[in-house]
Amino acid sequence: MLSTQEKNIFFVGQVAGNAYYTVAFNGVLTLFLLKIGVKEGLLGFLSVIPFIVGMGSFLLVPWVGKNYTTIMRPASYILVILSFLLLPLFLISERIGYSASVLYYATFIFLFWAGTQISSLAWFPVVQLWVREEERGRFFGVLRFTSTVVGFGFLRLASYILGVDPGYKDFFNVMLAVSIFSVIWPFTLSRVPMPSVRYEEKEKIEFFSVFRDMFSNRERNLYFWFYFVWNTASYIIAPFIVPFYKTVLNLPSSFCVFVNSISVLGMGGLAFIWGKVNDFRGSRFVLFFSFILGLLYCLLMAHIHLFPVGGIERALVFISLVGGIAGGGQLMGDTTRRLMIAPEKNRVGFYSYMTIFGGQLPALIVPPITGRFIESHRDIHIGSYGIYQILFLVLCLFHIVFLVMILKMKPVKEKPVGEIFKDVITENLMKLRDLIAGPP
Repeated sequence: MLSTQEKNIFFVGQVAGNAYYTVAFNGVLTLFLLKIGVKEGLLGFLSVIPFIVGMGSFLLVPWVGKNYTTIMRPASYILVILSFLLLPLFLISERIGYSASVLYYATFIFLFWAGTQISSLAWFPVVQLWVREEERGRFFGVLRFTSTVVGFGFLRLASYILGVDPGYKDFFNVMLAVSIFSVIWPFTLSRVPMPSVRYEEKEKIEFFSVFRDMFSNRERNLYFWFYFVWNTASYIIAPFIVPFYKTVLNLPSSFCVFVNSISVLGMGGLAFIWGKVNDFRGSRFVLFFSFILGLLYCLLMAHIHLFPVGGIERALVFISLVGGIAGGGQLMGDTTRRLMIAPEKNRVGFYSYMTIFGGQLPALIVPPITGRFIESHRDIHIGSYGIYQILFLVLCLFHIVFLVMILKMKPVKEKPVGEIFKDVITENLMKLRDLIAGPP
């Protein structure tokens, strides 16, 4: 377990590392691709490169199982070096042309996500050894909140630098700033002791054994399919949010980044509260309410075109905040639920295969199909609903399926969802009674 000082050092490093992901992959790099002329079809293919890497990392899981306590530090150094190697692209893109720029970008993404995948596969088992079970909700909540505040600040800076129609040098300045900040990440990891693990605790991953254990257990089997369907639905639209803002709603680049920063703020701003709710009410309670908010987000996005022209930007700020809050709760519930249902043996294999086959496999398949479909049916309309709005309505139907699946999950050291709702209502009615009956 980490001491208080070590936790603080770890927090600082994670915040620095998360800031790069937040800025790069919350609109900035997508806007750069749109600027050089990339359309939805190619954007869909580029967005699956991380998941191609993820599927390939299946072969590395046994190695991670034996070495997960020694992986995180060198991976952080490699990722920071790669972030600096991306910077020349923004300065030479006009000279080398479209095809070479796309190839440069694709190569960076492949290498960057290879390092990210290895680091993330090691992260879950390391954190499980670092943090006590009863503290995990608060731990993840504080970490996400801190990361959000810093990430939001960098996104606001990016919005200011990029302006309405950014040039290549503007993209360079944004990514240079966040790359310099990310140097803190490997430095702090070198100051935090990795957990000591006895030799016999280091796992020999047996592929069929892990899958047999996953699918023979009702809760792990149910959660695997929930996670698979969730990722399938999410990647129908996730890579194309910025193109929707830019090409359909005709929003300026600075506002596209600003709206994403609001979403990030919502995702992490209530992370501490989601964490506390998770500790006291359970992961299913958090998942259920966050997916209700997710349903509301999809409904609002499907009808954004019905808002007055002058009110679309104001409406998007509110909608993005709701979507961010929903996403924060979903990630909190997902993380703690997976930790809770993980088997005692083959934990590394369980986390790894859940991520690879439950999350990255559908993310690999869906975006190229969706991207080509959007590009080919850009002019399709059903009444006043265009292709993007139709896809958001499809996501609404998926959210109803998610809510049903969550209700089917059994308590794992938690009360049933119905009992939790009853307790919450009863507790609040009692408070209201005391307030009414109490002295003025």
